[in-house]
Amino acid sequence: MGDLDLHNRKFLLFQEIARAFVSMDSINSIANHLLDLAISHTDAEKGSLMLINEKGELYILASRDIDISFVRNYKANIGEGIAGIVAKNRSAVLVEDVEKDPRFKGLKRDRYKTRSFISCPVISRKKLLGVLNINDKKDKAPFTEEEFELIKVIADQVAIALENAFLMNQLKSKAVELEEVNRKLIDMDIAKTEFLTRISHEVRTPLNSIKGAIYYLQKSGTLEIPAFPMKCALHLTP
Repeated sequence: MGDLDLHNRKFLLFQEIARAFVSMDSINSIANHLLDLAISHTDAEKGSLMLINEKGELYILASRDIDISFVRNYKANIGEGIAGIVAKNRSAVLVEDVEKDPRFKGLKRDRYKTRSFISCPVISRKKLLGVLNINDKKDKAPFTEEEFELIKVIADQVAIALENAFLMNQLKSKAVELEEVNRKLIDMDIAKTEFLTRISHEVRTPLNSIKGAIYYLQKSGTLEIPAFPMKCALHLTP
């Protein structure tokens, strides 16, 4: 594959990824779609996208042709196993024959048919998010440098997708918090209004009773009210 062919393949790959970003808003759907693109563009059979959980462990978010029980139970520390080593070194690797590669000497790969694989760390703003792994070409041949370049492009796009998803989740969380604060403010305003209404009613009730009593006494002739206003009477000297 020449440089022009690789350039064209990258361009087409970017178009496919852009369409995925427009039509999908779920991180799981985007991750699975990008993994499918990685497998398709390398003519591979197996692959996985691993993320780092809150404990700093790698777990499998999306996978293809890997035993489901293994996927569910898989956990690896940074520096442990092939994916853990790639995550620790933060450097993408193309391995043609794992048994001859000193970086992974002694590590077993019983689940795979071939000795060649590609593994890329997923990094956004210098923060490690996970690892993208592609294994077992259908023709049993080693992966090529051109395919390696395509997988690195996809790994970069995975990082962008994850970063956007994390930011969106943060925005949604903040929106929920603001909605809760606004609800509490509305509840407080309603409570204040109800309190003032109740106090006003409780104050008016005895005043109305007093007014009624005064009116009754005046009518019965048993109470005389000074003609001058009460506020003036307060200034008279006894």
